[in-house]
Amino acid sequence: MKEETALRLLEGILEARGAKWIAEGGYLRFPVRHGGMVWETDCRPCENGMLIYARFPFRPEDRAAAERVCGEVNRGLVRGALFLTEEGEILYRCRAELDDVFGAEDRLEAALEYSARVVTRYWGRLAAPEKSQPMKFT
Repeated sequence: MKEETALRLLEGILEARGAKWIAEGGYLRFPVRHGGMVWETDCRPCENGMLIYARFPFRPEDRAAAERVCGEVNRGLVRGALFLTEEGEILYRCRAELDDVFGAEDRLEAALEYSARVVTRYWGRLAAPEKSQPMKFT
């Protein structure tokens, strides 16, 4: 799918949800709200897909603890990964495969929803990583 087509597809999804977005440098940027949580999501088309970056609105005080939590969470994710940027920003990145024109909208919506579930599920652990307990895997 061409990048312009992928952007139009995303715009249609956002418009149907009543979301406001900003087009900036090849990205679409929009706020996401769930309960009292608000964060920003950036989407950028790439070859046959869309990269989705959810930006947490806080930076951890303890970078090492936040990196530990990201690593623990990443082991349990089905798609994508959490990471810290050099500036200390927490991002969750995943990709929607848009190589099938007929399934592209469903795939993109599913990836956006998965991204939102990851952010909301791990919000508290990443807001205060020094207080979170390591996950136990069995």
